[in-house]
Amino acid sequence: MVVTVHYVGFHPTMILDGFEKLRVSKPIEKVYILYDKKNDRYGAVSKYNAQRLAQVISFFKPILVGVNPLSYDSLFTKLYSILDLEVRVNKRDVYIDCTDMPQEAMSAVITLSIIFGSASPDSTPMPTPTVYVYTMSAERRGEFIPPPDSPAFYEWIEEKDSKRGVDMELIPLPSAKLELIEEDVDESKERKVLEVLYKKKGHADSLKTLIEWCEGVNAADKPRVKNEYSRLVTRLSRKGLVYKSYGGKVRKIGLTEFGRIFISAILNSEKFKERVRDAEKQRSLKPLVGTVLEL
Repeated sequence: MVVTVHYVGFHPTMILDGFEKLRVSKPIEKVYILYDKKNDRYGAVSKYNAQRLAQVISFFKPILVGVNPLSYDSLFTKLYSILDLEVRVNKRDVYIDCTDMPQEAMSAVITLSIIFGSASPDSTPMPTPTVYVYTMSAERRGEFIPPPDSPAFYEWIEEKDSKRGVDMELIPLPSAKLELIEEDVDESKERKVLEVLYKKKGHADSLKTLIEWCEGVNAADKPRVKNEYSRLVTRLSRKGLVYKSYGGKVRKIGLTEFGRIFISAILNSEKFKERVRDAEKQRSLKPLVGTVLEL
C-alpha cells in the first residue's frame, strides 16, 4: 500500500492525470492534498483547486493540509510530519507530486526525501519504505509567449522582469555529505562499473559479461573477482545507480535513469573543466564580456 502527497496550485487537472496514472499500478491507501493557506489571491486559487480535486477523488477520503509554499519552514514541518507517520510508523511508500510546487517547497521535498530514504522508479525495489518524487509534464508549454523577434515578445519580457528581489534566504540543508561513490570503498571500481555500463549502452546481459568488460576475458572464472563484483553491484543497486533483473539463471545488470544521469555528469564535468581552463586562457589574452561553454 502507498500514500500520495500532492501540492495543488494552478494545475489540478495535471495533478489528477498523474494520480490516475499512479493508481493504475499502485494500491493507494491514503491521499494528502497540500494547498496554499496564505490570505492572498494565490492562496484563494490554491484552496479552491484543492477542494475541486478533493471532490473528484473523494473515494480516497483525501486529507487537506494548509501550508505556506513560500516558507521552507512551513512546508518542511508539515511534510516531515506526514513522512514520519507514513514512512516510519505505518511503513508505507510515499509518492510526492511536485508538479505545482515553487522552488522553496521543492528544496524542502528533496531534503526530506534524502532524510527518509528516496529511490528512482527504475531502481531495485527497496526493502524498506521509500519516498518517491515525481512531476507531471505539460501537454503544451509557452503558448502564452508572443512569437520571438516580434515587438510584443520584447514587451512581454520587460513586463515579466518587472519584479525586484527583496531579500536573499539560504535554504537549510543537512550538513552530512551524500557519498554516492564512496572514497573508502574502492572508488575506482565503483566508477569503473558505472562508466563501462554507460559506454556499453547502459546494460550488461549478465554479471559475467560486466566482469569481462571491466577486468578482461576469463576474469569472471575467479571466485574472488566474481564475489567482489557481486558486492559492488549490490552496493550500487542499493544507492539507486544500477538495477538487477532476474530471468532464469541470467541476471541482467543496467544503469537506472539516475545512474545514467550521474555518470554522464561525472564524465561531462571533466570536459567542462577543460573548457573552463581554455576559456580562462582566452580571457587572459583578450578580456571578454561573457563566455559561452558548449558541452
